[in-house]
Amino acid sequence: MPPRSDALDALPLAPHRIDCGVFSLEIAAVRDQTALLAVADRFDVFPFGLLLWESAIALARRLACDDRLGGRRLLEMGAGTGLAGIAAARRGADVRQTDHLDAAIALCRHNAALNGLAEIDAVVADWNDWHDDGRYDIIIGADVLYDRAAHAPVAAILARNLADGGRALLTDPGRMHTPLFVEAMRSAGWTVTTDTVEIDAIVPLHAAQRVSTTIITCGPP
Repeated sequence: MPPRSDALDALPLAPHRIDCGVFSLEIAAVRDQTALLAVADRFDVFPFGLLLWESAIALARRLACDDRLGGRRLLEMGAGTGLAGIAAARRGADVRQTDHLDAAIALCRHNAALNGLAEIDAVVADWNDWHDDGRYDIIIGADVLYDRAAHAPVAAILARNLADGGRALLTDPGRMHTPLFVEAMRSAGWTVTTDTVEIDAIVPLHAAQRVSTTIITCGPP
């Protein structure tokens, strides 16, 4: 289903230049939660994905440093602004971005075009009503584990769509229930490793504030 043509109309978008290490990307996103709150009544659910999150920056930087992405099929879950998938596409991956929100998919397409990557496939998709049977070498998601109710659908998509020998990369800013997801995946036979990076806060509450972000790498049983 294509997003409505007016999905970005009147959104308070602000430009962001994101240093991904080996290159920088131009990303439009709603400036902060106060600006988002001003337009939230246009949406059925609060559209957190229209903000730029530190977890997305951490994931984009990890992908930007990966020189093995050329020609790999990559699925992005909960794409939001599209930053991580755009970074992967810059590295040569064949990227499909998904989000449940029309405006997020419109924003993904807008940001892909800003960075000369309009060929990225971006579609509206619901984790609880999932119809993609494709197999992907890499599946990514930034801050997709914040709701415990999402853990089972995310795990089901990884099991359904990750190719043999593939890997999933999920980034998380220390959400309370995320350790339960990691434990459940390990119990199901997945190989799960974690490491942590520090990202400068996008909207800092105090000088030099940094956000600790965990990168979760999952390999299939």
